[in-house]
Amino acid sequence: MSKLTFRRAAFGGLAVLALLATACGDSDGTKTVTAVDYRFNDLPKSVKSGTTLTLKNDSAKELHEMVVFRLPDGEQRSVDDLVKLPEDQQEALFQGPPAAVLLAPPGDAEVIKAVGDGKLTEKGRYLVICAIPTGADPAEYLKASESSGDGPPQVAGGPPHLTQGMYGQITVK
Repeated sequence: MSKLTFRRAAFGGLAVLALLATACGDSDGTKTVTAVDYRFNDLPKSVKSGTTLTLKNDSAKELHEMVVFRLPDGEQRSVDDLVKLPEDQQEALFQGPPAAVLLAPPGDAEVIKAVGDGKLTEKGRYLVICAIPTGADPAEYLKASESSGDGPPQVAGGPPHLTQGMYGQITVK
């Protein structure tokens, strides 16, 4: 095979791979984040404005959520530092509701869009957390959330999942 023929064959193969990646990828602007006990898998470091996040729960027993807060412009502290702040200081950072709150019960249950639809349109840096109490009964939590008003439901369980490392950051460009 000549060098030119090899280059053409290689380029043709790369073109096919590129087409397959586009067909199988997130060309519709949706990124799926997978929740496991106790971390987010597949949380992208950055996305384009207009990207929609969705949540899949791979836990057999824990309810998980993805709460997405836009950080104020100029906030330079790491998400590691932010999640260690006292609750009153965390609340002072966030003016208004989160950009999105998605809940995913264990199993193949449908995602619950509690706040927003997961679409991130405003450029900036976002903190992503799961604040579900460790060991909380998923059915009890969801039932309590129906009447909890603006705040999280008060149910039995341990510390929130974020205290076990279930948090991250995403930048919208």
